[in-house]
Amino acid sequence: MMKNIRAALLFIFMLLSIDTNAQGIYFQVKPQIDESTGGYIGKVQPVNDVEYVKLAYPGKTKEQLYDAVVNYVKSHRGLKLDYTNDVKKTFLAYRDFATIGDKTKCGADLISLTYIGVVTDLKDTLLVSYSIASRIFATIFDAKLTISPGNDVVSENDLPFNEYKFVQPGAGRTQSSISPNGGLLGAATSRKINYKLAYPESVFDPNGKIVNPGNKKIIEDFFDGYIVDLKNYLDKNLK
Repeated sequence: MMKNIRAALLFIFMLLSIDTNAQGIYFQVKPQIDESTGGYIGKVQPVNDVEYVKLAYPGKTKEQLYDAVVNYVKSHRGLKLDYTNDVKKTFLAYRDFATIGDKTKCGADLISLTYIGVVTDLKDTLLVSYSIASRIFATIFDAKLTISPGNDVVSENDLPFNEYKFVQPGAGRTQSSISPNGGLLGAATSRKINYKLAYPESVFDPNGKIVNPGNKKIIEDFFDGYIVDLKNYLDKNLK
């Protein structure tokens, strides 16, 4: 009996010890005040820097680093070079369009249009960034998203999808309607919207508090994967 009690207490202690603010290896999802609205927005940014993930390759020139990253992109189906500078070889960017997670795990299907920028203008070091042009989309309608010839994200058969909200909206109400028993002109009525139910896939509540640590980790692991995969390739090919 005592053993069972000790085991139960140990399990509870382990649960309480889990850090809900845990972050990824290279990227973290964090709340940030939007200066224009005063509310919170979500942001993906490097863990140890405001803008870049740094990968060091001592003894390699910027030309070697640039060419290696270009070859990496070309060797991966799904990745597409978005910008190149083959003359100066100082910067390039590539994109990917991939699923982060499905609605069984995330509450909605999450799909990312990811732009990765790589600065190669420093000897020995790559500066890798997650571009602000990147977007995450969410759908609960099994919409199949694709990129149009004009580089817009569209859904087949026009099934609904939206840009993903890292932060649940604040309290709100539905548009007023007219009650049939409201006199000659009717009485305006409205209904409170429960955004916690409407946006279960969001990571933060309106106050920037983590309410979905599972999705936070899934998203961070997804973006960490870009750095891990790039680093593994370069470690192998930049000997």
